[in-house]
Amino acid sequence: MNARRPIALAAALLLALAGCSDRSQPLMSSAPVQAGAVLGGTLSLTGVLQFVGMPDLTGTRSTSKRIVAAEGGFVELNGFRVDIPAGALPADTTVTITLPGDNVLAKRLVAEFEPHGVQFNTPVTLTFPLTGVLWSGAGIEVARWENGAWTSLGGSVNLLGTKLTGQTPHFSTYGGKYILAGG
Repeated sequence: MNARRPIALAAALLLALAGCSDRSQPLMSSAPVQAGAVLGGTLSLTGVLQFVGMPDLTGTRSTSKRIVAAEGGFVELNGFRVDIPAGALPADTTVTITLPGDNVLAKRLVAEFEPHGVQFNTPVTLTFPLTGVLWSGAGIEVARWENGAWTSLGGSVNLLGTKLTGQTPHFSTYGGKYILAGG
């Protein structure tokens, strides 16, 4: 076995454990704020993870699937995924994942999960792809864009470092972000 592999696995495990949190606090940063257009306003891109190259904007950028509340299910698009446990939805619902279609936001680890406003009976799990993402190995987490700021949802990275997951009680715009100082 390669000597680097146990070290990489240990580092990934520490990151996963460090990222586990149920805190829900706005993330703060003294870095300059970049903004990108998002439905209904602008989105701060400070600390949001970025893809190495430009994603294919000619491919599918949105998908929907009807989820039967009593059965649960999942919706997935380009590595972005939501897993909905049986009974989490208050009623049968069409669930949509939309990825940004503009050159600025499409490079970021951001997705819109809908319909907004649906409160889940139990939290659902969001998954973000980390393959092809610029990531220094520093702490990262899932965050929700609301009221003009990012709200931390904590999260964890799988042992291979290919997926970031976190839980949420409702849908909105979500992103994978570095855990910033003060956050």
